[in-house]
Amino acid sequence: MIRKIINGIVCDGEGGKPFLGGLEIENGRISRVFYGPSRDVGSDVIDARGQYITPGFIDIHRHHDLCALYDASFGELEIAQGITTVVGGNCGLAAFPNSDRTREAQFRYIEPCLGKMPETNMHLFSEYMDALAKKPLSINVTSLVGAGACATAAMGYESRPMSEAERAQAVAYVEDAMKAGAVGLSFGIMYEPECWLSHEDQVAMARMCAKYGGVVTCHMRGEGDSLVESVREIIEICKEAGARLEISHFKATGVRNWGSRIDEAIEVIEAARAEGVDVTCDAYPYTGGATTALSLIPPVVLEGHDLSYLGTKEGAEKLRAEIMKKQDGWDNMVESIGWERTVISGVTLEKNRWVCGKNVAQIAKELGLEDPCEWFGRLVAEEEGKIGVIIMSMSAEDVDKVLKLPYCTVISDGLYGGGSNPHPRLYGAFPKMIREYVVERSIMPIEEAIYKMTALPAQRISLKDRGVLKAGMAADINVFALGAIRDNATFADSKQLAEGISYTLIGGEIAAKDSRLVKGGRGRVLRAR
Repeated sequence: MIRKIINGIVCDGEGGKPFLGGLEIENGRISRVFYGPSRDVGSDVIDARGQYITPGFIDIHRHHDLCALYDASFGELEIAQGITTVVGGNCGLAAFPNSDRTREAQFRYIEPCLGKMPETNMHLFSEYMDALAKKPLSINVTSLVGAGACATAAMGYESRPMSEAERAQAVAYVEDAMKAGAVGLSFGIMYEPECWLSHEDQVAMARMCAKYGGVVTCHMRGEGDSLVESVREIIEICKEAGARLEISHFKATGVRNWGSRIDEAIEVIEAARAEGVDVTCDAYPYTGGATTALSLIPPVVLEGHDLSYLGTKEGAEKLRAEIMKKQDGWDNMVESIGWERTVISGVTLEKNRWVCGKNVAQIAKELGLEDPCEWFGRLVAEEEGKIGVIIMSMSAEDVDKVLKLPYCTVISDGLYGGGSNPHPRLYGAFPKMIREYVVERSIMPIEEAIYKMTALPAQRISLKDRGVLKAGMAADINVFALGAIRDNATFADSKQLAEGISYTLIGGEIAAKDSRLVKGGRGRVLRAR
């Protein structure tokens, strides 16, 4: 156990001006923060001379749900970035709750984001949290409950709103999760079956979350042409439900929307904030996003059909007719950015692995195809939808504008669905924020960037004892030299661990040294309430 960290530049997490000093630790918590140099020595003292002392980073948007439970190496990618606490269950895409009738389809649908689900007898979110609590964890873990999972367990992938009985069941699933310590509820209104739910369905689930003080997060219905309308939609849902709102991975996608649509959306958010609505947002520091290939298929194409339909001549013709035109109430990503900005990042079948890392237009050219629609539909059917894609959909100026918002948290949105070339944000989002936004481009001072990665996310998910360096807080701490911390993952070569953090402490114990995990579980499950 570390007793003291001395002679560093203390960055408190709350945005205060950094100062020379250090802190003392007792029983896993900070007992005192002090100013000035120290000559203390000992094996339980870290001399941070010339380095920053910050709270451990908190990533409130990752898709590690299954990895945390089943992968023995979980924590390596996170701790290399200085991440000490992660929040799963995002975008409505979750494995729990589930039901016997729909679980196979549910696990198949979420696999590109969360990875393959092993055999399990667990159905409820509460069972999932109990199982996590029994596992030795390298970092702290907590979770939202996914509205998509609740709806799927209640009704399956039906293209309709829920019945009253199904809505009651979905709300009961939310309550089970909130009682089990979920920090909130996540919507993924772009995804099935949530895109078919009624306003009343969504409000009912959000209201149950608010009853227990949780935050509602949302992957909105649209992030391109319908961005502004989608912001209004989720704000109205949360206003009616009396819930706090965090807009997930806030951005404007589609070339024609760059430079203007994001300003309109920000105006809507700030008007709501001026009215007293508790709404904030988060973003990752990249111009490309990642998702499942199923999010590129217009819902009208599959209405009444399973995925095998896309492999038929009729299905290919339906996809070709819809994929390049605007869709009412749904953002058509392929139409707005083109196949040349759509990169296949992960597949499951060996014979298809040659397409990974290539954009769809490039693949079509190699195959001698004028139109890739039939091939893409056949691939989705063949892979049962288990395809990861990277979509280069944003402008750098828009990303900068969002990240500079005083109420914007930094996230990774890391996907664990496998594939030979996952999005680099899985390995490097937090170091990239410091390297690029603080050191290289001087877009914001270090204390502002740290605030967006520590105190602000802790506040949004009501972690009252983390994210700030002050007496009484958990001793989750990073020590690093500003010029040393860096992300190594790129779009071309993403499976590269970050580096440059000298020490990471969790509960006052060294969890990582030189950005590499120290053996032994230092983390635990953090439950709300």
